[in-house]
Amino acid sequence: MKKLVGIIAALVLCCQLIQAQDLTGTILKDGKPQKNVSVWLKIGKASALTDKTGQFTLSGVMPEDTLQVSVSSKYDAKIVVGELKNITINLGKEGFTVEGGLEEVTAAYTPVPQIKRGSKITHDVIMRSGLKTVSDIIRRFVPGAQESSSFGEKVLSITRGSNSMRGPEPPLYVVDDIPFEVNNPNDIVAVEDIAELSVDRDGTAYGARGANGVVIIKTLRGGQP
Repeated sequence: MKKLVGIIAALVLCCQLIQAQDLTGTILKDGKPQKNVSVWLKIGKASALTDKTGQFTLSGVMPEDTLQVSVSSKYDAKIVVGELKNITINLGKEGFTVEGGLEEVTAAYTPVPQIKRGSKITHDVIMRSGLKTVSDIIRRFVPGAQESSSFGEKVLSITRGSNSMRGPEPPLYVVDDIPFEVNNPNDIVAVEDIAELSVDRDGTAYGARGANGVVIIKTLRGGQP
């Protein structure tokens, strides 16, 4: 029975690999290439920034996935992948067009939920930011976060209110309920794997280890929060 289950799982994986494809595209605005635009997949983990010619490539794209494009801080463009393999997205004032399928498609932008600085940071917010390291994300979205040097090593720390912690001491990182005591979080989790990031400044639930605050990370593989 176990052998049969293993065979079925392997067949499912093979089917998924066969379906997965590369998606290339060019993003224009009023016909002009757009550089450093964040694009990412809603289900998959792939993300990219457009180059100076407005082009991007995403690997391992499934037909049922949705391509998301950061148009501004208020709007995204969302495109169902389907059979698309090479597309041109032209961003307009109130909507966008997609070329590369059987016919040109015109759609409206999707409003982006606004977040307050210091609240939980979701996967979409992280992908939209275009940031490539966990420390950059924390510095961007967590009030009081700062990076400094200690004995030649960079240490990311956070503050409680207006009071600083004792020098550049790192918080405790908890990834899918597993604690990590490190100076810099970039080696413990990849940006594209983060489903949600939040901060517990009190940290009392973690005892002495949480004295400098706790950064709580839930990953996509650990399940959506």
